[in-house]
Amino acid sequence: MNPMQLDQTSGPDAEKSPRVVVSILNWNGWQDTLECLESVRRLDYPNYLTVVVDNGSRDDSAEKIKAWAHENLGAGHVLADYTQEIALQGGDPQTEEALESVPSPGRLVLIRNKENLGFSGGNNVAIHYALTGEHPADFVFLLNNDATVETECVRHLVSTSQAAAAGIVGAVVAAKGDPEGACGGPFSFIRQFFCLLVSPQLRSVEKGNGYWRSDWVYGAGMLVRREVLETVFRSSGEYLRGGLFMYWDEVPLCFAARKAGYISVFAGEAVINHSSGTSSRGSSLRHYYVERNKLYLAKEMLPLYWKPLFYLSELFVTLARISKNVIAGRPRVNRAILWGVIDAFRGVRGKWKRHDKEAAQGGAP
Repeated sequence: MNPMQLDQTSGPDAEKSPRVVVSILNWNGWQDTLECLESVRRLDYPNYLTVVVDNGSRDDSAEKIKAWAHENLGAGHVLADYTQEIALQGGDPQTEEALESVPSPGRLVLIRNKENLGFSGGNNVAIHYALTGEHPADFVFLLNNDATVETECVRHLVSTSQAAAAGIVGAVVAAKGDPEGACGGPFSFIRQFFCLLVSPQLRSVEKGNGYWRSDWVYGAGMLVRREVLETVFRSSGEYLRGGLFMYWDEVPLCFAARKAGYISVFAGEAVINHSSGTSSRGSSLRHYYVERNKLYLAKEMLPLYWKPLFYLSELFVTLARISKNVIAGRPRVNRAILWGVIDAFRGVRGKWKRHDKEAAQGGAP
């Protein structure tokens, strides 16, 4: 593939900017989502559509988001309110044409999932909608709802994708209050599995730093070409791994893209500010899914000669974490870690059976 071939995805009009669908997943977190939407509507990119997937929230999130849209998107705005079924059919044709009649900051699609499908499953609904409607996306930008984007972020992501002939482009993730930085570089798949033993190669980023190749990019802000998503879907029947539910979702997508001949890069000028893990902060959910999904993906993705070292190091790292949590008095965290290990080897996928109970208990140890 070369840049000339990739640029053809922008459609027959060479002057038109490629169409970008911004996918934002909400689960009982409308306050963060509204802050994210405020930043998205200030993007300087001329051709984007914002899609919010409400993932079976129980806190009246969908109505809060609708109220915000009517108050803030301006006169003549168009808000599409779709069920999951309608979204998977590409939306309502009449509503879709209305969306196309207004500028990008004035259009918003709200998709209501009946239940919590996790990060993977929820975004899969948005991606399928983005690719199957009357106006299919050239790119899908997956953006965490607890992140905000800088004004020029999407413009830099798209231009980097074209300049680098890249299938996936990651934004630089700046934790709020921390310097900007990004991981990446050669062997980053391997380092990801040994992240507690090997430096993740965090690199400082300055404006104009260009782009650099990486085996994977952060799922908190990643731009994916339509061809990549379609290729992955044809081979596996889904875009993101629904069985992962949440955490590590971006790793198999980047892995599958690389196997199909696409490269992934970080864009040094595309920046998002991220409050990491809002949806699971203060609970044991993160510990369960990270542990389970890491072990599951290591079995599939690590070369055979790396696996003995991985499992040996993982044993010592896990025992050390459990000991630390015993001292700190965090029994729920240890239970989640142990369940993650057990379920990984049992082949359990999808939503953890204790997910809702753990989420309800919040910050308890």
